[in-house]
Amino acid sequence: MTTLEDLTSELEISELKRLRQKRQSLLEECEPEDASLWAMLDIMTLILAFFIMLYSSQAHMSQALEVKHVPTEVRQPVESVKTPDKPVKKAHESELDLLTIEDRLHQVMEKSNISNYSVKVAKNRLVLTLGEDISFPSGQAKLLDYIKPALKDMASFFITEPEYKIIVAGHTDNTPIHTAQFPSNWELSAARAMSVAKFLVDCRVAPERINIEGFGQYRPIGDNTHFLGREANRRVEISLVREAAQSENYYESF
Repeated sequence: MTTLEDLTSELEISELKRLRQKRQSLLEECEPEDASLWAMLDIMTLILAFFIMLYSSQAHMSQALEVKHVPTEVRQPVESVKTPDKPVKKAHESELDLLTIEDRLHQVMEKSNISNYSVKVAKNRLVLTLGEDISFPSGQAKLLDYIKPALKDMASFFITEPEYKIIVAGHTDNTPIHTAQFPSNWELSAARAMSVAKFLVDCRVAPERINIEGFGQYRPIGDNTHFLGREANRRVEISLVREAAQSENYYESF
């Protein structure tokens, strides 16, 4: 098989022969016997050059075809596994829940024939307010028998709402108290809150759900210069609040 080197060699030999003959004729100052000889030599040279170029291009093409194609590894995109987000109640959803609970609590209180109470939703909590006249004797922290049936019904209701913390807060008016048992209104308000909380626990409400607060005369809702205002201030408030909301309100108070 003729190789590229063979064709190149033949072209070089032909070119040397042509140049040698031409130089010889010039030295002898005569034309060759056949005038078409130079033309034939030029044509042969061009044909050889053409075959060399053709052979060279075919050789490059063969080498290109022989190169093996190495497929690159195609990696499929790995989809990140997302853990489902825990449902978070929005503020308006929590308020709707509390409004529903408010309606149900009103029904509980109406069955107990208690009149001096109020229920409202404020600041993401439900607040049930009980007046002193239905809860305690004046200046004392012992529960009246009159309120106990209603508290039992409340306890049964609170058990059905385990997602909510229970905050029992005692309040008084600004009339000073100085007794051996209650040196100030602080002690009286805290003792009244304790009495309500203990009764709820005795009615099987989980004690870890209950917080106790005593504010004395320092959070009035009425005018202490008037007897109706003082009567309104002597109260116990039972609040239902979600534990997360309770923590947020606590830190916001600082």
